[in-house]
Amino acid sequence: MAVRPNVSVTSTTPPASAVLTQFVQVKTTDTVAFDAFVLPKNAVICGAYVMGTTTSDSNTSASISVGSNPGTTNEFLVAYDVKAATGKGYNAAGAAGGTSMGSQVTSNTLIKAKYTESGTATTGGPWLVKCEYYIPQSGLTF
Repeated sequence: MAVRPNVSVTSTTPPASAVLTQFVQVKTTDTVAFDAFVLPKNAVICGAYVMGTTTSDSNTSASISVGSNPGTTNEFLVAYDVKAATGKGYNAAGAAGGTSMGSQVTSNTLIKAKYTESGTATTGGPWLVKCEYYIPQSGLTF
């Protein structure tokens, strides 16, 4: 079994961390990035999931991005396809996982969400994006 250097592993060390969750609803009308939530300083991004009941019927493509500047800086989701089968059901971000997955933020960060499509959608969504993160215990880093 691997053991961390200089750390005694007991029933109380290292201390447990809780995964915290923020949810944001994204609709086909959200074609301009909107404020979703603030990711607190020192948070470590550890998961993203998309839930929906109806895929987008956009002619060509439809996606959701979630980050501090969706479309450019996507900490949670990078162009997650909601036109394909992944736009329906409960799905992990997978390859569309954000660019900061597993990274620790150094300041409070405003997170925004945006829907992007090519072609006009008449139905689809809304989609609920579940964004997971944790705050390391005092004195510990990611």
